[in-house]
Amino acid sequence: MIIVFGILVVAAALGGYLASGYLRDIPPSNVNRMIGVVHGAIGTLGFMGLVVALARPEPLATIGLRGFGRGAEVLLGLALGFGLLVVLASWQGKRPSGLVIGVHASVAITAIVLVSAIVVLG
Repeated sequence: MIIVFGILVVAAALGGYLASGYLRDIPPSNVNRMIGVVHGAIGTLGFMGLVVALARPEPLATIGLRGFGRGAEVLLGLALGFGLLVVLASWQGKRPSGLVIGVHASVAITAIVLVSAIVVLG
């Protein structure tokens, strides 16, 4: 679970960099587009890692953390969906909506907080 947490933190750091450019209204360069692709790939890898880690029988239920894991899975799935909306807007040559980016970031950060609670308490 620590590896999954590390992967998600790297994805969050890249996302924070991308969000800072978005908030400063800097037009995306080719480098930022590649960072966006890497951000999405690492985030998806973290989501898949979480699903695999929680599929194995773990003692999470005995310490009351099973709901944290399931909640993190659902939230990361939602973050992936909103991330795909950002990609769709970019493919259409539009600037993604601030609401979509804000929801994507908020949901993903909440999921990372749940995963960090599992790592610390588990």
